[in-house]
Amino acid sequence: MFIHYLSIKHYQIFCEPRQIKEETTMEGFEVTKIGKHIFCILDAGNSSFYMIEGDEKAAVIDTGITTDKKILPLLRELTDKPLLLVATHAHLDHIYHMDEFEEVYMCHDEKKIDATTLRTLTVGRLKPWDEIHDIHTGSVISLGGTELRICQVPGHTPGSVVILEARENYLFTGDAIGSGCGVWMQIPGSTDLKTYYDSLVHLMHWLVDNGGRMKFFGGHHMQAFESVAHPVYNPLGLGVLADMIDLVAQVLSGEIQGRPSNVSRVFTQEPLLYASYGRAEMQYLLSQK
Repeated sequence: MFIHYLSIKHYQIFCEPRQIKEETTMEGFEVTKIGKHIFCILDAGNSSFYMIEGDEKAAVIDTGITTDKKILPLLRELTDKPLLLVATHAHLDHIYHMDEFEEVYMCHDEKKIDATTLRTLTVGRLKPWDEIHDIHTGSVISLGGTELRICQVPGHTPGSVVILEARENYLFTGDAIGSGCGVWMQIPGSTDLKTYYDSLVHLMHWLVDNGGRMKFFGGHHMQAFESVAHPVYNPLGLGVLADMIDLVAQVLSGEIQGRPSNVSRVFTQEPLLYASYGRAEMQYLLSQK
């Protein structure tokens, strides 16, 4: 989801100091150690990205969007291992710092978005496709001691993926099922709702096949506190995914009728609709049914 970025003036690392290099004076980020080898980084615009340290390499999941500084110096405070980037999808707030990485992975189904729209969505920050390794359901990226397993979830974008870290069982979902206050399906390049429904069902089966007890982390984790359907706190998990499957199915069948949305960024002249079911929420267009 696209979020307007603001300017904040602090930088904090919440973890045991002995497990990272010394803190720096870099401003604009909050870094939380969420696992033994995993960090969550929140930027000034409420975009979350992650670093997973393996025995041989470290992977960064998405990049956030910080226009006035690079993120590589921050990452070097957390690890000295070779870095690679895995992007969950080709939206600006997830790939803005792609050019700071030599080894980059992203699903090439993002090329299904027409070229003009893709340039608009990425404002020139996307590397050439021949410099991006393709990933798809079944792809595995080894970091040494752990691996990243990929599952495609077309919907928010045609090439959206989720990423399962095998050692600590963390699932990084980008914007595929939202981050606690719903998924945006109205953005140009999003799929139709039937495609999204099928991909959600496939994702549920894939998660169960992989154990079904993952810890979920989205692309904007503070949005767990911004839900309309489930106020106060709505963290991601299998329950949200199950409700999202039911929500999309009932919108498609007509059992749920969307109401006019109050989201200001509509990206289109077509009226934007909002629908919810249980803990799931969605912004969409009637033409996507």
